[in-house]
Order: sequence, then C-alpha cells, then structure tokens
Amino acid sequence: MSKAILLEKPPQLNIESTKTQDSFLQELLEQIHLTDTCNLYDLWSDELLIDRLIISLEKEEHSSKNLNLDPLNQLLTTAFYKAIASSIASKTGQNTEAFVHLRDREFSSAVIFCGGVLVLYSLIWGYRSFGFISLQELIESAETSISNAITKASRYLDL
Repeated sequence: MSKAILLEKPPQLNIESTKTQDSFLQELLEQIHLTDTCNLYDLWSDELLIDRLIISLEKEEHSSKNLNLDPLNQLLTTAFYKAIASSIASKTGQNTEAFVHLRDREFSSAVIFCGGVLVLYSLIWGYRSFGFISLQELIESAETSISNAITKASRYLDL
C-alpha cells in the first residue's frame, strides 16, 4: 500500500505584525511607493508587493513563463537599496545617496554613499530573479547591509 503525501500550502505572508516591529520593512514599503512614480502598483496591497520579493518554486516556474514582471522587479530591487540607504541616513544623521544600475544581460550593481563615503557596493546577478527565501531573510539581509555600512562610515565620519 502506498501513502499519498500531502504537501501543505506554504504559510501566507503576514507582514502586518512584522511591519509594526521592523523599521526596515516600513521603509521598504515607503520606498516602493516613492519609486513607483507612474503609480502602477498603487492598488496593490503591501503584502502583495513584499510577497513579490519572496521566492518560491511555484513563483519561479510562473515567472520564467511570464517575463512581463521586469518593471516590477526593477522597482522592487531599486526600492530595496533605497530603503537601505534611507535607513543608514536615519541611523547616522548623514546624507546618503543610492545608485542602482540595472542591466538586462550583465551584472547590475547598487552603490550607496553615506556622507561622501562609499559604504555599500553590491553586484546584482539577475534582478529579474531578485528575491529572498523568506521575509525574515529579507529583513536580516538588509539589517546586515545597514550594520556593515554604518561600520564603514564610522571609520571615516564623526558619527
């Protein structure tokens, strides 16, 4: 006799409880809306926007067939790095600038300056598939980048 294995549906993304606890997630949502200058995603919920950054096997199969998500992927990638820059600015009190350069077939990059000091340089391989395994990984990745950037800035600036 064989037993059928039932796979449970993955838990739904619930950012409301996380959003109130995590300042980066709030900043990311703000940057997504600021970066969406054409207001294409105004009617999308916060959960749906953040969910696009969470990778699952099901989504990868769907997105490989449906490549019209490039504008959304560009927006989310840009907003992610701008949110990091904004978080660095609020924690250091220094002006920050973020430059995100996305290219179709080659490495893309993001750089962030804090008070004129280069504090983050990131190569992005394939912004079309830019994402994280979980919401927690997204937050931890951002917090690590912010912490490392502040450490670099403190070497050169009076923080």
